[in-house]
Formats: sequence, structure tokens, C-alpha cells
Amino acid sequence: MYDESQTGKFIVFKIADYLLALPISDVLKVVNFSSANSKKLTTMGLVQIGKYMIKVLDLHEQLGLDGLHHCVDNPSFMVVTHDSQGELYGISVDEPPDIVELPLLTIRSLPKSSSHSKPMMQMVSHVAVLPHKEDIKTIFLLDLNRNVERSPSHNL
Repeated sequence: MYDESQTGKFIVFKIADYLLALPISDVLKVVNFSSANSKKLTTMGLVQIGKYMIKVLDLHEQLGLDGLHHCVDNPSFMVVTHDSQGELYGISVDEPPDIVELPLLTIRSLPKSSSHSKPMMQMVSHVAVLPHKEDIKTIFLLDLNRNVERSPSHNL
């Protein structure tokens, strides 16, 4: 048996071969994002969900993968979150995310990355390493403020 106060709940999703997570308290909504959204808005890094215009954080692009074009061509899910200023952001993911309880003792802080680090290291602040069957499961915790600063649309 485990002490529930020693775990944290996270929304976990996959981008490329990486498992990424946000604290559940930072996620406002997960929506089924279809091609019904305006392709012009999407290619500009924006989506409209209800009455809100939301900036898209293109993590595919930040990892050097095919970014917004992937988002436009394939229906996916949008994880809606906010930064410390309350600004809304959406993260496009290919599969529905999971809610996962992580033991806080498994979460480790990553060293501050330099400007020469790999893109992934500039996007995350912590990592959880968990035994999983005969393998190890690694989940990276996104640092939303770092991602907002790195987003091309942030400087517009």
C-alpha cells in the first residue's frame, strides 16, 4: 500500500517517442481536435476552441519533427493548458492522453540546460523513471514557461 499524499497526478501524452507530462492541475481540458478547425488558423499556430483563441505550442516542431503540417493533416487531441500569466496554450497530441499517478520520489529535477543542449532538454524540467514490466518507463515533465519562451509565435 502507498501513501496517496506522496503521489502526484499528471496528464501523460506521447510526442514522437517521448512520454511527456503536465501536472493535472495545469491542464484545463483535453479536446478532440478535428480538421473542422480552420486550416489557416492552424498553420498560423492558433486554434479556436469555443469562444477562445488558443496559441498552439508545436512540440513536434520544437523537437525537429514535422510540426503544424502534421497537426493539420491528421485529426488529433488538444491538451489545453495555461502559463503562469494565465495565457491559454494548446498542445497537439496524436493519441488521447492518460491520467497517471506518479510517486513523487521517482521525480528528479534535471540540470539547467545550456543553449547548446538537445531540444528535448530545453522543454522539460523534471523526469520520472519508473520500472515497467521488464523495461524502464521514462516520463519527462514539461516546463510550460520554457516552451512558451521558445515558441516562435511568442515573439510576435
